[in-house]
Amino acid sequence: MKICALIMAGGEGKRFWPLSKKSRPKQFLSLAGEKSLIRQTVDRILPLIPIDRIYIVTTELYADQTLEHIPELPQQNLILEPDGKNTAPCIAYGTLKIKKVYDDSVTVVLPADHVIGDDKAFREALSFAADVADTKLDNGEYPLITLGVTPTTAETGYGYIKGTDDKIASSENYRALRIEKFTEKPDLETSISFIDQGGYYWNSGIFIWKTSSIIRAFSDIIPKWYKRFDEISKNLSSISEVGAVSKFYGEISGGSIDKLILEHSENTLVIPISFPWSDVGNWKALDEFLRNEENENIVRGNAVSIDSSKCLVFGADKLIALVGVENIVVVESEGSILVLNKERSQDVKKVIDEINKTRK
Repeated sequence: MKICALIMAGGEGKRFWPLSKKSRPKQFLSLAGEKSLIRQTVDRILPLIPIDRIYIVTTELYADQTLEHIPELPQQNLILEPDGKNTAPCIAYGTLKIKKVYDDSVTVVLPADHVIGDDKAFREALSFAADVADTKLDNGEYPLITLGVTPTTAETGYGYIKGTDDKIASSENYRALRIEKFTEKPDLETSISFIDQGGYYWNSGIFIWKTSSIIRAFSDIIPKWYKRFDEISKNLSSISEVGAVSKFYGEISGGSIDKLILEHSENTLVIPISFPWSDVGNWKALDEFLRNEENENIVRGNAVSIDSSKCLVFGADKLIALVGVENIVVVESEGSILVLNKERSQDVKKVIDEINKTRK
């Protein structure tokens, strides 16, 4: 059984301004270590999946930067979308590219900008998931699998997956459960009730399946998309590929793989994981992942602190001094400075909107 990887790397990461910007999105930043997030993502899976079976999907805007961070990636394994339309089109296009070379392999689909606290445990979970993905269910079909993170708090920024007691497979450290339902980013009261009930997991956005099983799911659930797959496939690696793919993207509205496929499939499984994980969706999420002690200041760069606590600081050239403050984020980058209440991390995108207004 060959395992391939499809890494999704087209996001803009607006919530990490001023470090991130459209020309340098989150996946190219070194937020949780010395290496960029995309470099960490590739390094994390290389012991399990060789570089010739790793594919990265992005857009033309980020093609050169992707190859700068992953110079050993074969040129043909860099897949360029004509437009970013969420994860479902990205996965459809990428899967067809992988199928052309490796036929019916198992594919691990993962974002380029997540952080994980235990790389070995992550690879063990992927290996178990790949074995399960390659095993038929009772109905004769192969499963569509997602990793579900055991929640540590009532988080409203993540989607939730409700697992059942129907255990399909297990190993020493992992088990695969049938999925009862998906819930998209619930409010706080609902999140608390999920934690109290148990059996709910954060949707990691990391998926494992056979190429044939996800293509069949597109065929059954979105036949209008599937009708275009043959045209795309026959034009792959030719001068007509760009035209065929652009036509497909122009005809669809896009959407997430969860909403369009997984929520409508009867073959979905979740594998609960408990090692540290974060999609680092904003400054608060990064702070929570990096934080070891409640009152510590997390500092990257040059800073001094007097009577201050619970702060996150990213500095570049200037000295940053904290005096009598707590629970804030301070970021200095390329002439811009952000001072943020961590609880308002979701509002950083509003800053981008205001900046864009002044430039019009």
